[in-house]
Amino acid sequence: MLIVLLPDSFTSEQEPLVHWWRLERDSAILDAGHDGLGALRQRFPGERMRALVPPGAVTLYRVAIPVRRAAAVRAALPYALEDQVSQELEELHFVAGPRRPDDRFAAAVVEHRAMQEWQELFLEHGWRLEAMSPLSAAHADLPDPGVLRIQSSPWPGRPPEVIVTADDQEPVFLELSLLPFWLRRRLAERGEGQQCVELVGVNPEQLGDFEHAETTVSEGDPRAVQLAVLRRLVTQKPDLNLLSGPYAVGMVTPPWRRMRPTLIAAGVLLGVLLAQLAAEWIILSSERDRLYQAIDRQFDTALPNSRRVDPVTQFRQALEGGGAAPSDRGMGPLLYDVLAVARAGGTAQIRQFRATPTEIEVEIHLPSFAELETIRGNLASRPGLRETLQGADSGTEGVTARLKIERSGS
Repeated sequence: MLIVLLPDSFTSEQEPLVHWWRLERDSAILDAGHDGLGALRQRFPGERMRALVPPGAVTLYRVAIPVRRAAAVRAALPYALEDQVSQELEELHFVAGPRRPDDRFAAAVVEHRAMQEWQELFLEHGWRLEAMSPLSAAHADLPDPGVLRIQSSPWPGRPPEVIVTADDQEPVFLELSLLPFWLRRRLAERGEGQQCVELVGVNPEQLGDFEHAETTVSEGDPRAVQLAVLRRLVTQKPDLNLLSGPYAVGMVTPPWRRMRPTLIAAGVLLGVLLAQLAAEWIILSSERDRLYQAIDRQFDTALPNSRRVDPVTQFRQALEGGGAAPSDRGMGPLLYDVLAVARAGGTAQIRQFRATPTEIEVEIHLPSFAELETIRGNLASRPGLRETLQGADSGTEGVTARLKIERSGS
């Protein structure tokens, strides 16, 4: 993983140089340097990256908020800090941190303009950050209650400064020239008897004429402090990650996650439609098989002496006078003769008929009995046919008759 320390300021005309450290999974430092983001992209294209924001760009606070839920804390934070910031709330990005031992919440405030510039800088060079943490917040190891710890800064590329930590405030980076004034003000507010000053890696002579009775001095190892911070960034999730709120969506969370509810609903709807289509396909397949079976049964009944190959085509051939049956014994010629005679005058209406290879029963409707007798005479004159009147009924609309026609040789 790569950890980069952003510069205090940069211009869009020139690519800024960043101090960087490359760490292994076991937090061992593999490499370090001072290069541009474009050069790092070419050198380590597959590495993950986290960034440290300089103290001058982010202000840390510790604020009391009388709520417990994280969502309520985030919503109330801007109004809890409204009197402590000098800019409009709409211009600032507020990040809520963890609850400290004194029951107050840590918080970070940064300008939206700065966040957008950093975001564009990393996206321009193809980097997608996992986290962006204030450098001050990375020194979250708090001293004992009543102890004011002042340690030398281990970070390269920065002016001579120290890191001040206490149990009742967030870490602060101070220039050495401002440290004596800041200490006097701090001790005046808290009371000199209630505060012990611990100097780590800082020479008392650097404090000028400042004197305090309860002052301890110890040698510090800046590289050990730096390594501890870097290891914490690799192995742990930052307490104050600036990539939250509107910046978490574009830089950390993949864009498709915003459409997850819509995609789930579309998937459910697609599944329902596919299930419906499958059910309809099964129903239609069953109906098709049932029709095929009915056709086969009808074929065996109508053409008992024919071998079933393609029932539909064989039926069509039989009706046209061809087919599997002989021309003088098949159902096609018999049906053709009967229908030709019945429809010769143009006045008869065939209501229904039932046909077999040897006989046909037909129900016709005619205007009068005279026309019925004409049709019967025409059928009787046909060679090889025998006609029998099954019944006839007369009404106001005409005559309905049922005829049976069969081959005379049968």
